[in-house]
Amino acid sequence: MKFGKRPACGLKSLKSWVALCVLIVVMLLLCHDPLLIIWWPQKPAEKTQSEGLPLDMATDSIDDMFDGCRSEAASMIDLFGVFEWHFNRNFSFAWASAERNAKKPAYKFLKEDHAIVMYMYTKLKHIQEDFNKAVKTGKHKYSTYGFKYHYFYFYLTDAIQVLRQNQTSCRTTYHRTWRQFNRNVVNTNMRFGAFTLAASTKPPFDFNGNVSCFEIYTCFGADVTYYSATNQMGQVLIPPYEVFKITDVLTNDQWCSVVYKLESTKIPARDLNCKLHQHQIKQYFGDVPTHWHKNGVGMRMLVYVLLMVIVALVLVIRGKMCFVAAVTGALLVLIFIAMMVRISH
Repeated sequence: MKFGKRPACGLKSLKSWVALCVLIVVMLLLCHDPLLIIWWPQKPAEKTQSEGLPLDMATDSIDDMFDGCRSEAASMIDLFGVFEWHFNRNFSFAWASAERNAKKPAYKFLKEDHAIVMYMYTKLKHIQEDFNKAVKTGKHKYSTYGFKYHYFYFYLTDAIQVLRQNQTSCRTTYHRTWRQFNRNVVNTNMRFGAFTLAASTKPPFDFNGNVSCFEIYTCFGADVTYYSATNQMGQVLIPPYEVFKITDVLTNDQWCSVVYKLESTKIPARDLNCKLHQHQIKQYFGDVPTHWHKNGVGMRMLVYVLLMVIVALVLVIRGKMCFVAAVTGALLVLIFIAMMVRISH
């Protein structure tokens, strides 16, 4: 019996068909959304910290305090929330978890959403870090799809302002970090540029968190201890729009390697104040790629199914029956990967 060299499922032919399918799927994705190619995660450029991080006015951060437009912002913020819960999966999962554990509001002007965001901020480190990073760099993304925390930002800002109404107007607080900052900053103004959690009492020395410390006289921060997820007393949350003057830098203090003494100027930053207007909603929703999640999903899946059917028919006609399962499986895998990559963004 001879085992001839029959033109069966050769590896080379299979690779060719798979490559063709990959090319077709990629072309479909790019034709539908040319910006898909820039959504792939990229390694950020490294920054030199030889002279320490700057303590400046954080000019790229968001500083909207809704002064004079709170009612207008509150009336539209739910629209932002619906989309941000849907597109930011980590946020929506975290919200569902916090909703079960957050305390009920003890003040008549606070809603459950105020309590939830305060609990989330103090409980979930990854949400806190991602949110603060977005706030600190989001000035030019505010009111667009590029900033995914409008709802969270509004309710955290509003919670601080509501709580301040029945609290001491100004207070001394303390904050420590392992980061190093520029020391040549006396008599200059600065903002943290993000929400900063401080303590009402000076914390004990800690080798891991006492590289740089701040003694902060804040007039815009509020005590959030009751709503916090941690048991530490005297937790004060300072908003990103508060401006401080650096009055002194101490290097011989016992409780920290370097201590920056900050005093509130009582004049907040207002570059983005009330920029979340009604007319911004069209711009925001215009930026949201809803075609991936509504009717566009059905159309896209229909295209994928038709593509698989066409390829399968061509293979059957050409007598390549053994390729049908392989190519169809490859297409399904590629479609799944493409959809997962898009959903993650």
